Amino acid sequence: MTHNGRKIIFCANVLWDLVNFRGFIIRRFVDKGFEVILVAPKDVDGGAAWKLIPEGVRFIPVHLDRCGTNPWNDISYHRSLYRIYKKERPDYIFHYTIKPNIYGTLAASRLGIPSTSMISGLGYAFENRGLMSAIAGSLYRFALRRAKHVFVLNRENYRFVIDEKISSTEKTIWLRGGEGVSLTRYPFLNNDSDKTTFMLVARVLADKGYYEFVEAARMVRKEYPDVKFQILGPIDELNPVHITREMIRKHEESGAIEYLGTTDDVPSIEGRPGTVVVLPSYHEGMSRSLMEALAMGKPVIASDIPGCREAVIEGQNGYLVIPKDAPSLAEACFSYLRLSPEERMKFSLASRRLAEDVFDIEHVYVAYKKVMQECFDL
Repeated sequence: MTHNGRKIIFCANVLWDLVNFRGFIIRRFVDKGFEVILVAPKDVDGGAAWKLIPEGVRFIPVHLDRCGTNPWNDISYHRSLYRIYKKERPDYIFHYTIKPNIYGTLAASRLGIPSTSMISGLGYAFENRGLMSAIAGSLYRFALRRAKHVFVLNRENYRFVIDEKISSTEKTIWLRGGEGVSLTRYPFLNNDSDKTTFMLVARVLADKGYYEFVEAARMVRKEYPDVKFQILGPIDELNPVHITREMIRKHEESGAIEYLGTTDDVPSIEGRPGTVVVLPSYHEGMSRSLMEALAMGKPVIASDIPGCREAVIEGQNGYLVIPKDAPSLAEACFSYLRLSPEERMKFSLASRRLAEDVFDIEHVYVAYKKVMQECFDL
């Protein structure tokens, strides 16, 4: 493959997130002649992400204790990134999630390599105000001062990083459509069906609203026993708020939910007729599953929080619910089930229009290209 002499590294804490969520951006840079390298830990799910690495893209595995708090492990991770960056000498680096943002940005700065960090969500560390939050905030401030730019995915996160002096207004960029969604990979699909499935598409974590989803399922299925409640997404056993396989099995055996596992082809499952995508999350940057749902014309039900509410036009393409409130979630499901077929079709069309107007990933590529143009000609 012929390169244009430019090299980019994308660094994250999960390989799957890089190839699944940023695959379009990565492929676009490959098509433009860039040499692209992915840096992340090896897959914890048996290697599914390997299948999605674009042709011509190199992958360099690195050890990372994603949710651990041992400082020696973090120092080792920083040193590993420094060695990789020193050897590869990329022209630009993009970092994602807390530890790559901190330790990757510091490694890049030491080597004089420009970088951009993406704060995709404030997450568990910032959700719980305490020592962990204070340490994370201090490290973020220290590291991100050395980033060329910082991407954030919603208005509230933008305000937070400015107010907390994690980043300055001059270099913080709010991506109003989040990380975007490919409207061709996720085409509009007819949602007409006499059967309804409420589907939670997310990592199986407590703070994605797992328990509220299960409880709402019990409430709804008492009145509508034919309605299905399904969960699609990985079990992230390294996350401190993960749901155990035993707990999922217990809820399946009770008849409340069905667990579908993971897939390399999300549209084939999430795009099934009659699907309503549900995300009762506690915190989000900008929900990927909701953006994908909008593109495919799926009605959506989500928590009334930053990163979710941007995807919902109340009563037009879905409903917003009270976070951590199963009855509120159940009532939204009841509201959808009471709609006529014509009203449900209007919800589907409104979702697709919102995806086209706000969340088209082409807008995101422009933002990536713009920050790099400050360092060299493209």
